[in-house]
Amino acid sequence: MSQHTKIRHRQRNSASHVPFKIVGYSIPCERHPSRNEDSYFIEHEGGLVAVFDGVGGSAAGEIASQTARRASRRRWFQELHEIQQGAPLKKGIITCDAADYCAVLQRLVEAADEEVRTAGAREAGTDDLATTVAMAMLCQRPESNEYTLFYAHVGDSRLYLLHENEPLKRLTTDDGLLGRLVESQMVEEEDARRIDQAMRSEELSEVEFSYFRMRGGITQALGGPVPPTIHLNSMPVEIGDRILLCTDGIHDNLTDNEIETILRNAPRNAAARNLVEHSLHRSREERHITVRAKPDDMSAIVITRRF
Repeated sequence: MSQHTKIRHRQRNSASHVPFKIVGYSIPCERHPSRNEDSYFIEHEGGLVAVFDGVGGSAAGEIASQTARRASRRRWFQELHEIQQGAPLKKGIITCDAADYCAVLQRLVEAADEEVRTAGAREAGTDDLATTVAMAMLCQRPESNEYTLFYAHVGDSRLYLLHENEPLKRLTTDDGLLGRLVESQMVEEEDARRIDQAMRSEELSEVEFSYFRMRGGITQALGGPVPPTIHLNSMPVEIGDRILLCTDGIHDNLTDNEIETILRNAPRNAAARNLVEHSLHRSREERHITVRAKPDDMSAIVITRRF
């Protein structure tokens, strides 16, 4: 199968990490169906997952996301080799006390950033390319049924957490206009969230609507002119939890409430695909129905802890 033929197919990947089910789904924007500027991976060894959203237009966005994908996977296997002290790699979750995983993720994202800036720029024939990233990995506490999620992000690709009996929680803050306005105290955090979640222009003032329209502008990415500030964190994962990693093709089209409803009700195998399909449907709606409609590449990975 040629590379062009591969690109035309929707990307799918699924893996079962007992006690986790991890499923991903991605489609290109309908405006360029043969070129997906998003990419993602679900890595069997160690439970590492990531989504990337290339920026730069034309082939540069695709090159940026694919370059970052390859570089971070390559560095992951190097890290695993050191963590496991040269023992053969095995599928499954690794122990939490084997390494400083925030530092590991930092190195993975730094490797991806450097590769986009160098090899990616050479391949694209321009240095005007970059990509966002949302990355996460799972580990198990020794001799226990306790698991931890470590995660990293740059740009506006997001991570969400859904507990069984609690509202959806956004784990990341976008590197974007609304975040910058909150930091500079020009907009209250609650107002920024309301602007971001608007469905119709009538819900916003004229100034707020201008912020809404520019909310997709990111303030940093991998491969940019300066090394990015990589956001890192960790959290325990409880039985029944669902974690979503997605590009802005999902969260620009769907509100957090809509994402929560889909995540809560979809079967484990279908959650990522359902999110993409609902986002695609929204992207086709007329602007007089909602201002959220946005044709884009769309990618989602859903992690479900089963037991």
